[in-house]
Amino acid sequence: MAVQGEDEDAWLDFSLGMGGFADVAVATTPVADKRKVHVRVPPGKLIPVIFLPGIMGSNLRLSRDRQTQLKRSDNLSWGPDKTGDALARRNASPAERQMRLDPDEVEVDRYKVTDNGAERFDATGNETISSDQRHNNVPDDLGDIGKLLVSDPKVDPQHPLASNRQSFTAAQKARARGWSEVMFGSYGDIIKRMEQQLNNMLQGAGENMKVSASWSSKDNPEALVGRPPSSFGGQSGEPLKEDELKKIGDCWYPVHAFGYNWLKSNGDEAKALAPKIDKLVETYSENGFNCPGVILVTHSMGGILARALLRTKHSKLKSKVLGIVHGVMPTTGAAAAYKRMRAGFEGGSLLNVKANIIQGVLGDNGAEVTAVLANAQGGLELLPAAAYGTQWLQVQDQSGKVLATLPQENSVDEIYTLGSRRWWRLINPDWIDPAEQIKMSPKKGGKTKEQIGPEATAERIKEAMRFANAIQDTFHDCTYAHYGSDPDQPAWNEVVWRVVDGDPAAAGPPSTWTLISDDGIGRLRVQGAYGVELQLKLQSPDTAADGTVPVQRSADKVQARIKFVQTGYDHQGSFMNRGAIAATLYGIARIANAYDPAWWAKKDWDYPPQQ
Repeated sequence: MAVQGEDEDAWLDFSLGMGGFADVAVATTPVADKRKVHVRVPPGKLIPVIFLPGIMGSNLRLSRDRQTQLKRSDNLSWGPDKTGDALARRNASPAERQMRLDPDEVEVDRYKVTDNGAERFDATGNETISSDQRHNNVPDDLGDIGKLLVSDPKVDPQHPLASNRQSFTAAQKARARGWSEVMFGSYGDIIKRMEQQLNNMLQGAGENMKVSASWSSKDNPEALVGRPPSSFGGQSGEPLKEDELKKIGDCWYPVHAFGYNWLKSNGDEAKALAPKIDKLVETYSENGFNCPGVILVTHSMGGILARALLRTKHSKLKSKVLGIVHGVMPTTGAAAAYKRMRAGFEGGSLLNVKANIIQGVLGDNGAEVTAVLANAQGGLELLPAAAYGTQWLQVQDQSGKVLATLPQENSVDEIYTLGSRRWWRLINPDWIDPAEQIKMSPKKGGKTKEQIGPEATAERIKEAMRFANAIQDTFHDCTYAHYGSDPDQPAWNEVVWRVVDGDPAAAGPPSTWTLISDDGIGRLRVQGAYGVELQLKLQSPDTAADGTVPVQRSADKVQARIKFVQTGYDHQGSFMNRGAIAATLYGIARIANAYDPAWWAKKDWDYPPQQ
C-alpha cells in the first residue's frame, strides 16, 4: 500500500494471494476519513516461472513405515538446508544411508500436504512441529519480494470482521509456492531474484510507462538492457531492448519451485509432475488470468526431468511449456557419476560447508554411494549415455601412456553391468545391499531379488540408459543454456586409472587383469599375467568445467538458441553466480518475447480466460 499523505488519496496495488488470486487488502477507516482508496488494475496476463532443482536439490520425507523401522523421532529423509541433521549423518553407515534414501519409501517434503496419502506419509512426522517450523529453510523473516509476494496486513483481532479473514506472511506464501521443497541455501538467490526482477520490468502507465531502472539503468552493471550477452558468457545473441521489455512487462511472472523424488527415474517423475503443472496453469486460468503455459528454469538433473516432460510418453505438457532455461545440465551424463560410485563424492574447500556436508551425507567412498545410487534409477540416469561418446574410461602406465580405453561401443555391456572380477566395472555387488533388505520381511522393509541385488541393479542400469538414450535429441525449440568452463573447477571428461606401482608391461593386457582389492576411495590392487601385481589410482579431473559436468562430452551438447559459457562457480553453487543469474533472466525475457505475438497484442481483460 502506498499513501501519499494524510490528506491525500491512497493507491493500492494487487499482489498474488495464497490461492493464486489477484488479491488486495483495504483497511476500513472511520466515517470522518474522506480519503479515497484507488486500486490499480492488475495485468490480465500471467506466465508462471517454474524452477526444477538438480539431484539432491529436493527435500524428501520418509514414509510412516520407514520412520518406524528406523525408530526416528522425525521423518526427515533428505534436507541439506538442515545443517545439524546433515552433520549428524556424516558418519552414517552404508546400510543407514540405503534405508533412509530408499526411493520406494520417500516422497517430496511438501508444505502442509502429502502427494501419496496421509496413511503412508505425514507432513512433519512429529506432532510437536508445525509445517512452518519444518519448512523454515525459507525463513520466517523472508520479507516482501517484489510486487506479488507480500505479507498480508495483520488482522486486528478486535475488528468485527476479523474472523472472516486469514492473514499470511510472504514466507508462508513462498512455502506454498514450493520454495521450501528445494535446497534454499543453493537456490534461494535465483528464486528470489527472478521473483523480484521479472515482476518489476515497468514503471508508470500509459504514455508515462518506462522500463524500470533495475533493467535499464546505465549506472547498474547488472542491468540487461543494452548489455551484450557476451559480457556474461553468451556465444551469440543481441542485447535486450527497452521495447522488448515493454512488450512483455505488463504481465505477472510468479515463481514456483517443484521438488521431485530424485531417487526415481526422471521419466516416472515427469509423469507425476505434469499434472501438477497442468493444475497450476488451470488454477490461474480459473482465477481470471490469461495463462498460456509456463517457463521452466532448471538446475543440473532438473534439465533431464524437463526434457522428459516434453516427451508424449511421459506427459502431454509440451504445448504448455513456452521455453526452458537450463543451468549446468549433464546433457549426455557425466563421468563423475562413475567416479563417485567407485570412489565417493568429492568435498569442497574448507570454506565450502555445503559441498562438504553433501559429501559426508551422500558418501565419501564407493561403498556409501553405491548403497544409495545402485538402488536409485534417477542417479543412474546421470551415467555417461551413448551420446557421451566412447573411450571415456582409460588405463595409463606411470608415464601417462594410454594402455586401453573403454567403451569401444557400449558402456552398458563393457563397463556398467560387468561382474565383480572385472576391475574396471561400475558396481561392486557387495556394496548394493549392506542393509540386507533381501533377507528382511516386507513389514520390516524387505525387498525381493527383483527389487534389490546385482540382477535388479543391472536391469535398473539398462533401463536408465534406455531412458537417457531416448531423450538425447529431445530439446525445446526455445532453449537457453549456461554452463561452467572454469580451469579452477575441473571435471572428468575422461576417467583415468593410472598404474602407480608395478610393471604393466609384464602384466599383459589390462582386460586380463583381475581385481584383488578395492579400497573404495580410488585405489585398486590387480593381478596380471604371471602373478604380476599392480596398484592403480584413480586420477583427479583435469578438464575445465564446473567440477561435475564436462563441457565437450556433455554440457556443450545441449541444443540451444544461445549457450552461455561461464567461469566462477562450482556445479551446486552455479545459481549464486551473477553471470548465471544474468543468463537466466535474459533467457526468460527472450522466451517470453518469442511467444505468440497475437497473445501479447491482446488488451488485458477484454477476453475470457483460456479454457
